[in-house]
Amino acid sequence: MHTPGENLTIDEQLLAFRGRAVFRIYIPKKPAKYGLKLILCCDNKSKYLLGAIPYVAKQEPPPQGDLSLGHYYVRQLTRPYHQSNRNVTVDNWFTSIPLAIDLQSNCGLTLVGTIKSNKKEIPSQMRSMEGRIPGSSAFLYDDYMTLVSYAPLTKKGKSSKLVHLLSTMHSTPTLGDHGKPEVLLFYNSTKGGVDAFDQMCATYSCSRKTQRWPLCIFYGMLNAGGINSWIVHSANCTSAGRPPLRRRTFLMELAMELIRPWAQHRLTRPTLSCELVALIRSAFDLPSQPPQAAQAPEREVALLHNSYFNPEKRCRDCPGTAKKSNVANLLRRKWLTSLATRWILLITPPNSIGLEVHPAGIRDS
Repeated sequence: MHTPGENLTIDEQLLAFRGRAVFRIYIPKKPAKYGLKLILCCDNKSKYLLGAIPYVAKQEPPPQGDLSLGHYYVRQLTRPYHQSNRNVTVDNWFTSIPLAIDLQSNCGLTLVGTIKSNKKEIPSQMRSMEGRIPGSSAFLYDDYMTLVSYAPLTKKGKSSKLVHLLSTMHSTPTLGDHGKPEVLLFYNSTKGGVDAFDQMCATYSCSRKTQRWPLCIFYGMLNAGGINSWIVHSANCTSAGRPPLRRRTFLMELAMELIRPWAQHRLTRPTLSCELVALIRSAFDLPSQPPQAAQAPEREVALLHNSYFNPEKRCRDCPGTAKKSNVANLLRRKWLTSLATRWILLITPPNSIGLEVHPAGIRDS
C-alpha cells in the first residue's frame, strides 16, 4: 500500500462526456468543457491518487450539519489521514474558515489555500485596494490561522485585484523571493498534485467516446489505475537500485499481461478462426500451432459436439417457408459433407485419390 507524503492536494477533475446524465456539468475553462466532475485527493510529491468522490451537485443529499459541500468533500477524502499532521492544499472552492478550524482542531491536519474575498470573516481592510502598493502583503493573525492579502505585481505595475490566502500551517509574516509571502510560495509549490495527475491521464488515455456515463467513469478508473501502478513500480525500482520503465512502455506491458490469460483461454475454443489464432499467437509470442493433420480428427469431433453449433437455427441461405426439420436435415448434410471433405484432404494428398481441387470446389477426375 502506498504511503503518501506530508502534503496532500484536493482539486477537481473533469471527465469528458457529451451523453445524457443529470449530473453532467459545464466548465468553460476546462479543455473538454462538458463532462463528469470528480473531486480527487492526490499525494503532491508522487501524484498518487488517494481517493475520489463523484460530484453530483443537487442529486445528492446535503451534508450533515452546517457543513458546506467543499467542507464535506475535504473531510471525507482526508478521513484515512486524520491525526497524521499532514497538510492539505486546496483552492478557493473548498477553503473556508470553518474548514480550517475543523481540520486543525478535530482532524490533526493543517490547511493552506486561496480563499474568496467575499467571505464574511475577512475584514474590509484586507479587501480594500486603497493605498496598496503592487507587490505588498498584509497579514492578519488568529490563534489558529494566518490570513494573507497580497497585491500582485503585474507588468504594468498595477494590481487589479488582491489575492487572499488562508493558512493554519504558517504563523510568521515571512517573505520569500521577489517579496512574495511564504504562504503564497508554499501554495504554488503544492497546488499542482491533481493537475499533474489529470495531465498524466490525458497523455496516455484509454478513454473512448461513449454515450453511457458508467463507461466514462470506468475509463477514468482504468487511467487512474495505470498511473498508480506505474508510480508504485517506479518507487520499487528506485528502492531496488534499478531504473524504472518509461510510463508508455509500462502501460503497454501492463495491458498485454492483463489480456494474456483471456487470449490464451480463447485458443481452447474449437470454433476460433485460423486468422484469429495466428494473431493471438504472434501477439503474445506463443509457440506455433502443431501440424493440423495430427489433431484434425480431435478438432472435428469437438466441432460436431460443440454447443455453439445449433442445427435448429435458420441460416440466411434457407427459404423462410421451409420447416425447421427440413432446415435441420439440410444443415446436418452440408455440415457432415464439409467435414468429410476436409478430413480426406487433410489425411491424404488430393492427387493420390483422384481428386482435383478447383476454385469452384472438388470434383472427381
